[in-house]
Order: sequence, then structure tokens, then C-alpha cells
Amino acid sequence: MAFERRHLKEPTDPAGFLDRGNRFSRNGVYGKAIEDYNKALEMDSEFADAYYNRGCSWYEVGKYNEAISDLTRAIECDPLADHYYGQRALVYLFDDQPELSQADQDSAEELRVKAQES
Repeated sequence: MAFERRHLKEPTDPAGFLDRGNRFSRNGVYGKAIEDYNKALEMDSEFADAYYNRGCSWYEVGKYNEAISDLTRAIECDPLADHYYGQRALVYLFDDQPELSQADQDSAEELRVKAQES
């Protein structure tokens, strides 16, 4: 019996492209992931999770300026998402910007504490 590859439908909305991009990213196919995040952002320019995930993919391929830019945009879209600050702190650290990294770590921790108090 021959193996038949199941053909998946092309995503039709930002969430679909985000989901497929995340699958590519989990498998280390960062270029394809970035392409899908780009498509999601073309459809919804305020999609914070798409900026965040694209920023994570840029980080994985060593493009720190692009990662910082996307993570900053994600934070602008959703300033209460503590993990956005945490990821940007990591990128700042690898980009040899320890002061900015510490500031983002502090912001992430402050948001976590506020969330627990609510």
C-alpha cells in the first residue's frame, strides 16, 4: 500500500496562518514559519501573537534586530502580555544589551505579580 500524503487546505485567515506558522516553527522550519506569520500580518496588522511568533523565529535564526522590532510591535499591540517582554529580554541579552534585557525582565515580573493579585 502506497503512502498517500494528506493535503491540508491553505489557511484562509490570520489565525490559520499563525497556526501553520507555529507548526513550521516547532519543527525548525523558520523560513516557512516567517512566511506564514507575514501572511497573517498582511491580513491583520494588529495581530500581536503573529508579531510575537515571528519575533521568536527571527531570534532562532540569529536576526536579533528583526526579532526586537517584532517583539516591540507585539508589546505595542498587547502591553499586558508578560511573555512578550520575557522573550524580548532574552533577545536583548543575546544582542549584548543587558540593561534593556533587565528592564524587560523587570516589566515581565511586574505584570506577572499584578496578574496574580487580580
